[in-house]
Amino acid sequence: MSEYDSKEEAVGALLEQIDQIIEELYQSGFDTIQDSTLEELEKVCRLTKQYGMEYLFDLLGELFKGVSMRRHRIGKRAEDGMGGVYTKISEYLYLGMEQVEYDRGYQYYCEDKKEDKKIK
Repeated sequence: MSEYDSKEEAVGALLEQIDQIIEELYQSGFDTIQDSTLEELEKVCRLTKQYGMEYLFDLLGELFKGVSMRRHRIGKRAEDGMGGVYTKISEYLYLGMEQVEYDRGYQYYCEDKKEDKKIK
């Protein structure tokens, strides 16, 4: 997290990166996924674990396993629930990005003002 000025900035960057990856998965239809996309998904999955985002870690792990299996499946697909996992991840990202913005606003309007009052 040393390259970021705040935890909000680090979490926001991670959530945006995950959003880009799942957008790539969506555009591929979960079937024609490139190796680089899977590697990025695995990387961000590990980062969510390090950041303490257990629920997102579990969802991304489930997505990773599911799309990895789809790559090797030939013929008709059985329902594997990837659409539901994708939806849960999308909801998490939306709510997470909203929270990051609220935290940034709070820090800007409240925390910084407290520091200004202490200085005077």
